[in-house]
Amino acid sequence: MTKILVGTLYSGENEYAACLEAIRNQTFQNFDHMLIENLPELEAHNKLYRAFIDRADEFDLLIKVDADTVLLSEDLFARIVEKFAQNQWLEVMNIGVLDFFTDEMIPAGIQIYRNTVRWDFSKDTVFPDIPIMDPQRYLYDKAELAPAATHCQDPSIPQSFHYGVHRGLKSVQKIHSTSHWNNLNKVWDKFLRTQDRRLAFAILGAELVYAGTFGREEQNYTNPTMDQILSNYLNYSSTELKQKIQSIRIRHWGFLPSDWRRKVIRYLRGKIEGRWDK
Repeated sequence: MTKILVGTLYSGENEYAACLEAIRNQTFQNFDHMLIENLPELEAHNKLYRAFIDRADEFDLLIKVDADTVLLSEDLFARIVEKFAQNQWLEVMNIGVLDFFTDEMIPAGIQIYRNTVRWDFSKDTVFPDIPIMDPQRYLYDKAELAPAATHCQDPSIPQSFHYGVHRGLKSVQKIHSTSHWNNLNKVWDKFLRTQDRRLAFAILGAELVYAGTFGREEQNYTNPTMDQILSNYLNYSSTELKQKIQSIRIRHWGFLPSDWRRKVIRYLRGKIEGRWDK
C-alpha cells in the first residue's frame, strides 16, 4: 500500500491550525506528518527533502502542504495516490490552489514528489521547491484535482509583508521573473479595488526589495530586520500605505512602463547586486 510523507513548513502563518485539521481529516490515512517550524526557508526545505531521500524506502510519495495552505477536499490524498498509481511516468506534480492575494488559482500550490526525485542541496536558491527533474515527467494540474486548497486565506500583516518580500526577490531572479512580477501587479490592482491593508503591505514588501532595502538574507522570518522595518509602517492607513508605495516607486524607476521597469530592476538588483540564485 502506498505510504506518504506529508511535509508542512511553519513560520507564523495564520492558517496553521486549519491546515493541520484539514490534513488530519483526510480519508487516506497511511501517512506520516513531518512538521518543520521556524527555520530559515532554504534550511527548512532542505531538511524536509533530505528526510524524504533518506527514508525513500519507507515512503512512495512526498506531499508538501505549507502552513498557509488549507486543503479543500477530504479525498485529496486518496486521489493523488490514485493519480500516481495510474501514471507511472509521473514524478513531480503541482496542483493549483486558490490564492487570496491575486484572487486567482496559482501553480505554486500542493507539490507532490515520487521517491525517485532528487534535489541539488548545494544551490543557494529562492526556489527550493524545484527539484532535479525531467520536464516530461512533470504535471501541473489546474483542472482535475484543482483547486486543491486555499492559499493564505487569512494572512496577518507580517505574513503579508513577508509574502511581498519573498515574491519581490523571486521577481528579480534569472528565471520565473515575469510570472512573479505579474502576480504582484495583480495584488496591487486588488488593493486599489478593496483598500485591504494586507495587500498594501504585500506590495510594500516587494517595493522595498526593488528599492534595495531587502536582500536574500532578510526574507526569512528568523531574521529580525524584516520585523524592524515593518514596525515603521504598522500604523499606516490604506491611504498612507498607497502614498508610501507610490513614493518608493517613483524613486526606483516607477516612471518606466511596467515591463521595462521589471527588466531594469531585475538587472540591477538581481544581477549586479548579486541577488540572483547561485
